[in-house]
Amino acid sequence: MLILSAVAARGQQLSVSTNAAGYLNLGGLNGEVGLSLGHHLSLSAAATYNPWSFGSEERGYLQNRQRNFSLGVRYWPWHTYAGWWVSLKGQYREYNRGGLFGKELSEEGDAWGGGLTVGYALMLSRHFNLDFGLGAWAGATAYTQYACPRCGRILASGNKAFLKPDEMIASIVYLF
Repeated sequence: MLILSAVAARGQQLSVSTNAAGYLNLGGLNGEVGLSLGHHLSLSAAATYNPWSFGSEERGYLQNRQRNFSLGVRYWPWHTYAGWWVSLKGQYREYNRGGLFGKELSEEGDAWGGGLTVGYALMLSRHFNLDFGLGAWAGATAYTQYACPRCGRILASGNKAFLKPDEMIASIVYLF
């Protein structure tokens, strides 16, 4: 009986999710795993991968390719996986973007830093949630800027600091 009660007490301590809004970023694949650390804290590890480029030589190229990895902790004022939450995370991103917002410029590099995200988990059932949130991150990047996504003519390179929006979350979450 003691063993059965220990197994039952482990319910809803693990989650897996995917951010549906992330797919709107030119088809970026993404996933996150979360682990409850107690009544008010959870740990999360996430990854995003976007290998796609769109367009042609005649019409120009559009790309926001990236590999992104983050590790963070969420604070839940009420209870883990329920209601409002605030997240702090460390993040690394390898990126190559260009042709966005009608600009010919392209930039590639490595970025690292920390982020803050706030959100709300809407409980649909015992095993399903919808998470909504907005986030920003700050850090540094080592970059090279090009005149266009495919021409290879370097305009600038170096290191710079940044503070910018990071993510818009509309995730489907499965709770174990």
